[in-house]
Amino acid sequence: MSCALVLFMTPGLAFFYGGLVRDSNIVNTMMMSIISMGLTTLTWMIFGFSWSFDAWGAGKGFTYVGFRNLDGVWPDTTMPGLTFAIFQMTFAIIGAAIISGAVVERIRFSAYAIFIVVWVLAVYVPLCHWIWGGGWIAEMGAKDFAGGTVVHISSGTSAIALASLLGERKHRAESFPSNLPFVILGGGILWLGWTGFNGGSAFAANGDCALAVATTYVAAAAAM
Repeated sequence: MSCALVLFMTPGLAFFYGGLVRDSNIVNTMMMSIISMGLTTLTWMIFGFSWSFDAWGAGKGFTYVGFRNLDGVWPDTTMPGLTFAIFQMTFAIIGAAIISGAVVERIRFSAYAIFIVVWVLAVYVPLCHWIWGGGWIAEMGAKDFAGGTVVHISSGTSAIALASLLGERKHRAESFPSNLPFVILGGGILWLGWTGFNGGSAFAANGDCALAVATTYVAAAAAM
């Protein structure tokens, strides 16, 4: 259920971003989020997950290539290894999609598609390994319950860097947002998806999960 909810957040993000741009760019903007569901899934399945959670250990980073050797229960959880890999995949998908909001109307779709693949392997995967895969940041005692560092710091800083490289938009701010209902719909889907994003990060339906969901809802309400 958490995998489905987090995956559903990316179409929600597509509506959210799509409603904020000019009419002529709604479809292109939405597809910049949707394409991450395809490209990131394949990138994660082939190399991303194995490089994140096997790194250069016993399998030299190739133990889980193509989602192999995931038949058993994942360590420190009660879930199958393949379920854990898919849940982590949904985080990578939305992490890549988040970046598009900073560069819509300023980058070619094909260039962004290439960027997603490179970014997942060169930025997201190393950071994921350093924190969630037992890397050097984890060894220092750092904790990341639901992606504050792995997902949001990586996508946020990458968005700033890419936007700075591309420069300012040429269009006046008065020309958008063009579709506020899309923004509201997307925001609602994201709010729903956070149930799985944060609650699911407890890896069980337990007290930690309940606390994460309650905090998520109350915090969102307070922000509103």
